[in-house]
Amino acid sequence: MAGWTKTALAAGVLLAASGCGGGGDGDSFAGKPVKDITTAASADMKDLKSLRISGDLTTSGQDLHIDMQSTTDGDCQGSVKIDDGTAEIVSSGGTYWMRPDHAFWQQQAPDQSKLIERAIGDKWVTVPSNSGLDEVCDLDNFLKSFNDASTDDPSASPSNAGSEQVDGQDAVKISGKSDGQQLAAWVATGDKHYILKIEVGGDGDGGTLSFSDFDEPFDVKTPDPSDVADLSSVGG
Repeated sequence: MAGWTKTALAAGVLLAASGCGGGGDGDSFAGKPVKDITTAASADMKDLKSLRISGDLTTSGQDLHIDMQSTTDGDCQGSVKIDDGTAEIVSSGGTYWMRPDHAFWQQQAPDQSKLIERAIGDKWVTVPSNSGLDEVCDLDNFLKSFNDASTDDPSASPSNAGSEQVDGQDAVKISGKSDGQQLAAWVATGDKHYILKIEVGGDGDGGTLSFSDFDEPFDVKTPDPSDVADLSSVGG
């Protein structure tokens, strides 16, 4: 899950980096100085309580696809695909469940995959809270990057790259650089200046994440206890 954490932090670096500039487009949001745009985006993102995140990343030679709804309370539901293996993920009340497919078990536990699959079939398994799933499920892990991110690299100062549309929404594109990676964020120009998309690229790693369902409620569907297997019984 390191690629997810790295990309989330990159978004925070881009919006936290001080910048001035922008165009003279009247009083429209897209024409404001970049520092005003990034400040507004950081404030509105930090106020979120729930969010859907989806996209594709490449990190350390692995391809990662994520599609996850999560809350600042740590509840989530969705899926993560690492190379050819996919795992459904659910968390609620501090408990984490995962239901991997055959390819996922083969990749992540090649020496025990057959034993694990014979023991649990296609059931869910309970996962320890320190497994790294908390980085994916807890929205705070993403939102805190807007407080913690910092950089001394002057080239990271973002610039206004113009107005575009993202999934039918008007947005202003902010671009910058950090640690050799090109960064870009599309910030909604509407009443709430949410980040609609970010891109990170460079040094073989990078990818795109899209954001939607801002503060929309969702019901977490936790697995029935009868459909949960004990992974520890097979030495997992």
